[in-house]
Amino acid sequence: MNTKQRTIQFEKEISGIGLHTGCVATIRFKPAPIDHGIVFKRVDLPDSKSIPALIDFVTDIQRGTTLANGDAKVNTVEHVLSAVAGLQIDNLLIELDANEPPRVDGSALPFVVALKQAVLIEQDAPRKYFTVDRPVIYHNDETRTDIVLVPSDEFRVTYMIEYKHPRIGTQYTSLYDMEKEYIEDFAGARTFCLLSEVEQLKANNLIQGGIYENAIVFLDHEIKGADRDRLQKMFEVPDEKMVSDSGILGNLELRYYNEPVRHKVVDLIGDLALLGLPIKGHVLAARAGHAAHVELARMLRKMYQTEQMVRKYQIQSTRDYVFDIEAIQRILPHRYPFLFVDRILELVPGEYVTGVKNVTTNEPFFQGHFPGRPVMPGVLIVETMGQVGGILLLNSSSNPSEKLVFFTGLDNVKFRRTVTPGDQLIIRVEMLQYRRNFCKMKGTVYVGDTQVAEAEMQAMVVDRTPSAK
Repeated sequence: MNTKQRTIQFEKEISGIGLHTGCVATIRFKPAPIDHGIVFKRVDLPDSKSIPALIDFVTDIQRGTTLANGDAKVNTVEHVLSAVAGLQIDNLLIELDANEPPRVDGSALPFVVALKQAVLIEQDAPRKYFTVDRPVIYHNDETRTDIVLVPSDEFRVTYMIEYKHPRIGTQYTSLYDMEKEYIEDFAGARTFCLLSEVEQLKANNLIQGGIYENAIVFLDHEIKGADRDRLQKMFEVPDEKMVSDSGILGNLELRYYNEPVRHKVVDLIGDLALLGLPIKGHVLAARAGHAAHVELARMLRKMYQTEQMVRKYQIQSTRDYVFDIEAIQRILPHRYPFLFVDRILELVPGEYVTGVKNVTTNEPFFQGHFPGRPVMPGVLIVETMGQVGGILLLNSSSNPSEKLVFFTGLDNVKFRRTVTPGDQLIIRVEMLQYRRNFCKMKGTVYVGDTQVAEAEMQAMVVDRTPSAK
């Protein structure tokens, strides 16, 4: 296993026709420093933003994976990213003068060849891994997709596909050693589809650069008469290759007996590269595709972000909760008598957080609210929601200890029952909207199974110490 970060020694470029636009495109691979990551740059757009190859920048997964940052966009990046990840390259600048890479032959192999010609070199820094320590499960009833990621000392894949087409059917494959198997056994596997699918894509003005040589197109209807001439012109098929007993357009020969399922592994490796670091784990996938791959990468990215926060703030981690009171005090600026969060049970960055507040008879506000009948003030219940929500905003700043969260508005505040000494509040706050330093969250508070309060909160993140004017 490669233990040090990698980049390339020399620049290398490939030019060709873009799959969807049909325009000439050039992709240029450049060396990058330690911890740079994989980053795309549109050199044809003046002053365009760089596009990190991370799940947060995925904007579309129809017929491929699309990344965008502002007005800059790159389409169909999965084969490029698969080549990069398959060669275990950690740091790379990828320049494009169009919105998609060249189509090449529909596999990752041409990119692998180019990157190897650029010479892989190790850098003086250790590789960072996402280590799977418990099963991660993705399931979709509608598509019958199942992906399970289980612990393993190495990155491994077991993949199954299932198609009704007789030339595809049910296929299996496994990858157990990226270093030894990826280039020879997987990188050359080409994308595949049915003839009726590519005809529909052409009709919708897509794959304008697609020809018979950059995909395995399985025939799912008979070709005769006017269809023959139309398809021959549409996909640039030589006359002698139009007659096919193989059931594949252009009579292409398969590179592997189970090339379709191997290409799924190529796609999976490219899509999981969007996690931003290599995985130590075994992926078992059935009937999956780009959408499922990307959702798995999204799940893993949030798990990784949570783990990073726990590692930073929680001295002794436990599966029972995310943050204890000591960790919370490292995160929030509040102190007695105005710290109302005792523990964080769950945290998914950017999505939701669940916290606990134990209400005791020793709370100072009970002395005056109300003598003889202690009731927790509603405004403090809302404040508790806000403090829990403040922890949800951790991932919005690289230096959360230097930030404060201020309320800017409250809507739909409702109190459904009183909170008294001995109650334990379970507070769940969900992120509804987040833009720059402003957010909208929804908080709900329970005692047991009974809802006691709810509110929608608008907040802004500001510097803890105002900057000098």
